[in-house]
Amino acid sequence: MTYDVIIVGGGHAGLEAALAAARLGAKTALVTQKLATIGTLSCNPAFGGPAKGGLVREVDALGGFCGQQADLAAVQCRILGESKGPAARSTRMLVNRLDYRNGAGEWARAQRGLTLVEGEAAEILTRDGLVSGLQLTDGRLLAGGALVLTGGTFWRARIHRGRESTPAGRVGEEPANFISLSLEALGHRLGRLSTCTAPRIQAPTVAVSGLEEQPGERQVRPFSTLHDQPRNLVSCWLTWTTPATHRIVAEGLKDSIFYSGFAPGAPPRYCPSIEDKVFHYPHRERHHVFLEPDGEGVIFPSGLPTGLAPEVQRAMLRSMPGLENAELAWPGYAIEYDFFDPRDLAPTFESLLVKNLFLAGQINGTSGYEEAAAQGLLAGLNAATRAGGGQPLILPRAQALTGVMADDLTGRGVTEPYRLFPSRAEWRLLLREDNADLRLSPLAEKLGLLDGERAARLRRKLQDMEMGRQLMAGAKITPAQSRDLRPELEANETTTAAELLKRPAARLADFLPLIPRLADLTPRAADSLEVEIKFSGYLRRQEEDVARLQRQEELPLPPDLDYAALNGLSGEVKEVLTTHRPATLGQAGRLPGLTPAALSVLAIWLKNKGEQDSGKPLP
Repeated sequence: MTYDVIIVGGGHAGLEAALAAARLGAKTALVTQKLATIGTLSCNPAFGGPAKGGLVREVDALGGFCGQQADLAAVQCRILGESKGPAARSTRMLVNRLDYRNGAGEWARAQRGLTLVEGEAAEILTRDGLVSGLQLTDGRLLAGGALVLTGGTFWRARIHRGRESTPAGRVGEEPANFISLSLEALGHRLGRLSTCTAPRIQAPTVAVSGLEEQPGERQVRPFSTLHDQPRNLVSCWLTWTTPATHRIVAEGLKDSIFYSGFAPGAPPRYCPSIEDKVFHYPHRERHHVFLEPDGEGVIFPSGLPTGLAPEVQRAMLRSMPGLENAELAWPGYAIEYDFFDPRDLAPTFESLLVKNLFLAGQINGTSGYEEAAAQGLLAGLNAATRAGGGQPLILPRAQALTGVMADDLTGRGVTEPYRLFPSRAEWRLLLREDNADLRLSPLAEKLGLLDGERAARLRRKLQDMEMGRQLMAGAKITPAQSRDLRPELEANETTTAAELLKRPAARLADFLPLIPRLADLTPRAADSLEVEIKFSGYLRRQEEDVARLQRQEELPLPPDLDYAALNGLSGEVKEVLTTHRPATLGQAGRLPGLTPAALSVLAIWLKNKGEQDSGKPLP
C-alpha cells in the first residue's frame, strides 16, 4: 500500500500526528502494535497542570484531539496556581482512563483518510537520503512520502519491579525491538531514559475518613473551546507518607532499579520516584500523596511513582493514613527505554539526516502526555505538508509553548526526561492558557486544521472582546461610583472602567452593576479581556521585547555554515555550533556557552553575507 504519511505508534503523539495529517487531506496510515490500546494513558489518569494545561489548549487551538476527549472523559476539574497570576494559572483534569481510550479509538476509526494498521515497525526505508516507506516485522511493506515515529516508552523497553526485570513497553505489552536500531543505523544518536509509575490500589480497601477532601471546581473552563461546562463527578483525597513509610522505602532501596547498581537511563527530575524523595530528602518528615479515583474500581496514589518490589510497595502503602488495609490492584513499576537525541531534528521535528522523517513524543526525550500530543500534532502537520510539497511550519517561542518546547529540544537536547514549565518561556504572560485560541486558531484555520464550530467560536470571542474593550474604555466612573462597587476600588477622581480594572483587587465582574452589557460576553472572552486590560502595561512591554528580538530570532543560519572557518569564535563555541547546527541566530543565542560576543560575530557575518548577496549595504 502507498500512503502520503505513515505514523508509527498509537499513543498521544501518534494519534495527534495521524489525525492532523489526515485532516490536511494526506492519505495516512497509523501503525500500532495493538489497535485496542490506541490513546491509552500509561501512567497517571490526568491531563494538564503547570504549562501542560497550556499545551493541551494549544493542541485544541490547532484543531487537535486530546483536549476534547479529556473534557468528555473528565471526572474532576481543578485550577492550579490561581494565586500566582495568569501566566502560571493552569487547568488539570482527572479523567476516566477507559473512557478516554475508548474515545480515542473511536476518533481514529472515524477519521476520514486514516487507515489503521496493526503490526510492529521493523525498518525505515529510504532512497537517496529520503524516506520511501516502512517495513513491518511480518514482511509487509508500506510505501510513504513521509514517516512520523512516535514510539513512546516502547523502544527496546524493560519494566522493573525490584529485582524482577521483564521486556515490555507497558505491563502485558511487548516492546518494539527493531525500529530504534533502524533509526540508529541512519545516523541518529541513541540514549536510554527511565521513568516509573505508581501502584494502583483497590478502591474498597481505602478509608478516606479523616483525610482532607479535594472536590472539583465549577469555575474551571474545559480544555476545548467546543465545551462550556466542566465535569466534576468525584472527589480526591490527600494523605501523606510517614516516618514508617520512609524506613520501608529505605530498606527496599537495595532492590530498586535506581539504587541497586543497575545504572538505568536517567530518570525524570520533576516527577521523582518515592525512592528518590526518600534518598535525597532524608530531613523531610512526610510527602503529600493524592488519592485519585482511576476508574475500574482502583485508586491512583499520585506522588508515589516507584520501581520497588511489590511486597515493599504493599508495606509502604499500609504505613500511610487511610491506607492501613490497602490491597494492590497492581504494583507500580519502573521502565527504561530508548530515546533519540532531539538535536538531530529541526524545530519542525524533521530529521536533519533523513528528509521527510519526523520524530515526536517520548522518543525525543520528553515526559508527559501533553508534551507528546503537542509534538505529535506539529510533526504530523509538517509531515503532511512535506509530503504535499508545501512549506514547513515552525512555531516561534513567542507564539506558542509548543514552540518553546520544540526549540528547547532541538536546540539544547536533553540529559533527562524533559518537562515543560512556565518558567521555560521567556514571554509566558503572552503564552497563557486563556489566549491559546487567539494565538493559534487563526493559523490553524488558514492551514485547514480547524473545524467550523471552533472557527465560529473564535470569531464570537474576538467580537465579544472588542465590544468589552469599548464598553470598559467608554465607561466613566466617579469616585462615589467606584466606592459603591467595592470600597477598596475607590478612586480619587473620575476615571474609566478600564483604568480601574488595572487595580490588583479589581475583577471584571465588579463592573456589572454599571456596565450590565458585560454579562453578554462569553466566559472565555471575559477571561481573556480581563487579563488583557489588567496587565496591559506588562503585555505591551513583552510585545515590544518580542518585536525587538524577532528580527534577530528569525535571521536564518545556513545549515552548511563552516563555523570552524569563522574568525572571532572560540574553539568551544565553534564546537557547540557545529554540533547543534542552530537554524536561526536566535536559536544560536540559547545554546550553552554562546556569549553576546559570539552572537555579534554571527550577526556581522550574516550582515556581510546579505550585503554580498544583494550587492547593496544593509543597515
